[in-house]
Amino acid sequence: MNWNRDLGDAAVHEAMDDACVDCNDEHDQISGLFTMVDQELAFPFPARVLGEHVEVTSATTADYDSLGIDLVVVHKGKEYSIAAHSIELETPLPDGHLYLAAYLEWKSKQ
Repeated sequence: MNWNRDLGDAAVHEAMDDACVDCNDEHDQISGLFTMVDQELAFPFPARVLGEHVEVTSATTADYDSLGIDLVVVHKGKEYSIAAHSIELETPLPDGHLYLAAYLEWKSKQ
């Protein structure tokens, strides 16, 4: 939704290139992007899903999409895996959100 807020296109493309260096195919690329998201995104952080406040606690690969990344959120004491593109950031933006912006940019091209 707004992962690229306050980021320039060049920074997003550079992060995508960093994550996908030496990758042979799209499965290697998603692996590289997931690794960067998992390592660089500062968990936990506040966000919104469908207007509800949630806390994002981790990232996981999506069961329903071999090239997808879900974020694990906690809402009212329960955990849910939500597609990354469905999460709306709150201020302050979490450190490392550049890499999720890079994933979403990459995913939009698939």
